[in-house]
Amino acid sequence: MKNVMKIVTKIVFPAAVTAAVVFLFFRDISFNDIKINFFKIPLFYLLAFILLSMAGTFLRALRYHILLSKKLPFADLFLITLVRNFSVDLLPARTASLVFYSYLTNKKGLPVEEGASSFVISVFYDGLALCLLLGIMLFFLKTEINRGAIYAGMGLIFMLSVIFVFFADSILRFLLKIKIFGRFPRIEKFFQNIYEYLAAHKKNSERLIVFALSFFIRLIKYVFVYILFEGIVGIGFGLHYFSLFSFGLAGTELSSLIPLQGLGGFGTWELAFSLIFKALQIPADNLKEAGFVIHITTQVWEYTIGIAALVYLFIKNNGKSKEN
Repeated sequence: MKNVMKIVTKIVFPAAVTAAVVFLFFRDISFNDIKINFFKIPLFYLLAFILLSMAGTFLRALRYHILLSKKLPFADLFLITLVRNFSVDLLPARTASLVFYSYLTNKKGLPVEEGASSFVISVFYDGLALCLLLGIMLFFLKTEINRGAIYAGMGLIFMLSVIFVFFADSILRFLLKIKIFGRFPRIEKFFQNIYEYLAAHKKNSERLIVFALSFFIRLIKYVFVYILFEGIVGIGFGLHYFSLFSFGLAGTELSSLIPLQGLGGFGTWELAFSLIFKALQIPADNLKEAGFVIHITTQVWEYTIGIAALVYLFIKNNGKSKEN
């Protein structure tokens, strides 16, 4: 019965959500529309997208390298990061990428707690970096939308990120001190290991480097997605439009927090993209098509290199286990 429920919640429901959203909100888009809009993207733009995507992956792997105290070879972390990238949308709230990342770092000899902690803390650094990027973009934003919701959202992300990055170790130390997990030795040991990890990564110099890397990772991502967007809609490269796009993409990415997702995020991502970008009044008639093309292009690229990296890691690990 449990296996049936897992199949229903992980495959049947997401497939139904994808089908329903695509039918209700994108029934006026044909496959030919998608193809036409994809071929609007100049080849140079696609090459720039690929190069910037790899540069972002390099910086993300470098950040993990620092957060893991350089305990794993950088080449292995780069491959693990490629796997992490393609698995982001498999389950809501990045849970699939957390599982893949923790599993693969554990296979390389790191404790699960250390791998999971480095992943989670990187997410909150992403939150701080996003707040800085959007804060800069506010200076160029021209929109009639009430900014109160924007400020509230940024404030919430900033507050949660600051609490976790700067105070998570103190909170855990307090909880461990009062023996809140005392009745559950295994859970207590798990959180003790997380506390020890956080306590070892609280130097301000490290925090500054990781934050700088997080900012450039976020900036590079928004730039390469905007390149695809501009290639499709052709609105130009002005800071005003890039600021609108940045807020639109940030809002679209929050759709990953919805508990019930389409398969691989398809359907829910495109719906959020279309609704948010229309609300921002970006002057383009093909926003629905743009959302589809951007999501398909980025997913195909990330799945291709991510699955290749995953296969290579498994072959490499199996080869080493046979030697031993």
